Amino acid sequence: MYSLNKSGQRVFALQIHKRYHYANGKFSTFNKPKPFESIPGLGALPLIGPLHHFLPIIGTIGPKTNMFDVLGILEGKFGPLVKVDGVFARGTMLFLFEPDHFEQVYRAEEANPLRPGFQVLDYYRTQLRKSRYGGLHGLINAQGPEWREFRTKVNPALLLPKLVKLYAPGIDEIAQDFVHRLSQITHDDAYIKDNFELELTKFSLEATALVALGSRLGCLKDSLDSDHPAHRLMKSTRDIFELTYKLEIRPSPWRYIATPAYKMVIEAYDTQWEISMMYINHARKQLEERGYDIPEEEKSVLEKLIAIDEKVAVMMASEMLLAGIDTLITGQFCNDKFTIQFSDESKGAG
Repeated sequence: MYSLNKSGQRVFALQIHKRYHYANGKFSTFNKPKPFESIPGLGALPLIGPLHHFLPIIGTIGPKTNMFDVLGILEGKFGPLVKVDGVFARGTMLFLFEPDHFEQVYRAEEANPLRPGFQVLDYYRTQLRKSRYGGLHGLINAQGPEWREFRTKVNPALLLPKLVKLYAPGIDEIAQDFVHRLSQITHDDAYIKDNFELELTKFSLEATALVALGSRLGCLKDSLDSDHPAHRLMKSTRDIFELTYKLEIRPSPWRYIATPAYKMVIEAYDTQWEISMMYINHARKQLEERGYDIPEEEKSVLEKLIAIDEKVAVMMASEMLLAGIDTLITGQFCNDKFTIQFSDESKGAG
């Protein structure tokens, strides 16, 4: 997904074609790119853009649809390339659905890519909580040289193959605990049907936190008090996913007025920072009390990030927690779709 101004989008399309015309023959299927305005998408009205499509009753999409359903509607109506004009000072979004198009976009990116999106998070880090972050930009909201600088800082701590061996025993233990928990709750069909995604979220947070925060949270316990750090972190992370869709994808006037969804997501970001900082401070104290150094290859991800900067460690931990859940839930969605398709094909064959 890209959110650019129109001139930027035209240039971007031209850059993709120019590079692939010489570098990859399989994409050289046209002599001249079509204008950006010819891309199909939701019709827009003056002043309100495509807002009417999201209204109840009269809207073609409606107010209560989730992100997966929205994407399904857009692809079904308009095909593999869909444009949604911006509203409330948000840039136009371009949705791609074909893997070949994904490849073109990624291969055409430069060393300092522009990756618009997550504007609420960017405002939170660069304006609302500017003093807290001290000018740091994470991988999610950084653009261009700032993104490359942050990526260069954290890559050595995150991308070493030897880290797999370091964390394998801990992740295996979490997986065993997850399987054990599933064996205890699978008899309750109603609970599993309504809460399987929640259980996956618990597993993802527990596993990701082991790497990002250097500690187990306790997400897989049978019951957690509402004030338990694991429960609060789990709730804040799920709130961020739900509210980001409402604020970033659906039309929202949060830039002009503090909507309820905006207030909730700010609270969720604050909670995530608070709890991440608590665990990282605890880990830092343990490192100080250790009293001796260990070989570089035996140091944890968190220890390496703290050595860079404590704020970098907190920011990276927050992003890893979000990315871990996003990856797992996306995998679950794909698995559900494959299962439905396989079931339909089996019935057809029968």
